[in-house]
Amino acid sequence: MATRKPRKLPSKPTPTDVDPQSWLYLNPAGPSPSGTVFAVLRRAYAGRINSALEFGYRKAHLGPANASADTTVWSPNVERIEVLLPAGADDGLADPATLLGQMDAHAVEREKALLTYLTLPLGDVDRVHIGWERARAFLRERFARDRDLASVLILHAPGTINAAFPLHAHALIVPRRVTGLGIRQGLYDEDMIHDRGQAIIEAMWADHLASFR
Repeated sequence: MATRKPRKLPSKPTPTDVDPQSWLYLNPAGPSPSGTVFAVLRRAYAGRINSALEFGYRKAHLGPANASADTTVWSPNVERIEVLLPAGADDGLADPATLLGQMDAHAVEREKALLTYLTLPLGDVDRVHIGWERARAFLRERFARDRDLASVLILHAPGTINAAFPLHAHALIVPRRVTGLGIRQGLYDEDMIHDRGQAIIEAMWADHLASFR
């Protein structure tokens, strides 16, 4: 009987400060047919210590000049950015730096997850505002309403700087449920902090595309 060779796991890229997507493991189940990207930002990855605030800042402030900037002072240079909150959340969490800083402060050590990260493809739309509303409705309905999860939605429009990439949105989802008691008392959404979340997100996005008008 032939001996089965152990499956070779893909090597982790070396994280660099100028590329926040090198701080996490993208699409652990393999490439997505729909073009979505799923990952979990963890406290530590490939030797790098992460924070939700730093990751969010870098996605909202593009360019290498921002790699060492003060992450508490926000002046985003992206197309659009918005915090989406569950109905029971405190209004003070509508500031992205406050929301992400609270996640860092109240992350449970044994869970290690700081954010659920998504990229939502929008290259098929012919109006920027339609793409924005599609992504915004997905976060508002499927996460804020259905799961009590807060998120930061960021729209990137690479064409504005003559970059040959399609319109897309990034979602930075705080994986602890937010109620009137705040993030500190919120349970983690277990589906969103493990690899199985990729298939769940793909199914949710496909359903959203079929129903969005």
